[in-house]
Amino acid sequence: MVAPVTETTENFRRVSFEIPGGRMAGIAFGAETATPDIVFMHATGFNARTYRALLQPLGERFHVLALDARGHGLSTLPARLFGYSSWVRHRDDLIAVLEHFTAPVTLAGHSMGGTVSLLTAGARTDLVSGLALLEPVILPTSMYAMYQLPFTPVVQRYTTPLPSGARKRRAQFESKEEAVRAFTGRGVFKAFPQEMIEDYVGDGLVEDPKGGFKLACRPIYEAATYCAHRHDPWGALRRVTDPIVVLRAEHNSTIMAANLHRIAATKADARVATVEGSGHMLPMERPDRARAAIESAVLMARQGRKYHDALVQ
Repeated sequence: MVAPVTETTENFRRVSFEIPGGRMAGIAFGAETATPDIVFMHATGFNARTYRALLQPLGERFHVLALDARGHGLSTLPARLFGYSSWVRHRDDLIAVLEHFTAPVTLAGHSMGGTVSLLTAGARTDLVSGLALLEPVILPTSMYAMYQLPFTPVVQRYTTPLPSGARKRRAQFESKEEAVRAFTGRGVFKAFPQEMIEDYVGDGLVEDPKGGFKLACRPIYEAATYCAHRHDPWGALRRVTDPIVVLRAEHNSTIMAANLHRIAATKADARVATVEGSGHMLPMERPDRARAAIESAVLMARQGRKYHDALVQ
C-alpha cells in the first residue's frame, strides 16, 4: 500500500493516491488523520475543487477528503472511451482509495458522485459507515434495462440532448481568466457563485501542450459518462447496511418523485427530502442544506456499530 502524497495550500491540502492504473488526485480539509470522516465525489464534468466552498466549513469539525474521478480534474488515471458503459470503473477507483484507510468512512457525493458512492457502499459495506447522496442519478429500473441493450451507451452519446451538448462544449481557452469569463452567467454555471466558477476552472482546466489551456474532462468523455449506466444502484441500495441521507431537487431532478418514495420504502430508516426551489445543482444553490445532510450522515454513522468497532480495534 502506497501512502498518499500531501501538499498544503492556503485553503486546502492537495492529496493523491496511487491506485491500479495511475494516480487519483484530491483535496482535503480539517485535521489530518489516518482515516477521513467524509469522502466526497463530484458530479460529471466537474472536479473536487469545485466544491471547496461547500466542504471547507465542514473541515472545522471533520477530516474531509474530496476526490477527482477518473477522466476529471487532476487525476491521471487513463480515461478510455472503449468499453466505457458503466460507472463501475469509478466505483472501483473509489474502493481502491478507501482501502488505504484503517476504518469505514461516510461517503458523500453529488449527481454521478452520489451514485458512485451508493455503488461503492453496496459493493463494500465494510469500507463505508454512512451515505449522503445529493441529487444522485438513480433512474427507473426500465431505463437500466434499456442501457443493457447492445450499443445503447454508444448510441446515446450522439442521439440524446445532454451528451450531444457535452460533445460540442468549448474545450480550449487562452487563459483560465478567459474561461471564468466565458462560464460566468451561462448554462449550468448560472447557479454557481463566482468563487465556485473560479474553483472549477482552477482544477478543471489543464495546460495544453499546444498552448493555452484545455478542459481536463474531455467533452467526448463527459458525453460518454452521461451514457454509462450499465450499473445497478437499486441492487446496491438493497445491500447497504448503513445510514443514508438523500436530498432531491424540486426542479429538473435526477430522481423522479416516485423513485424517492421507492428509496424510502426500500430503506425505512433513510432520511429523504426534496429541497424546495432548488435544481440539480443543489450543492451550489443550497450549500446549507447540502452541508447539513452530510453532517447528519456522519453523526448517524458515529452512532452505528462499525464506527464503534473501529474505535476499539
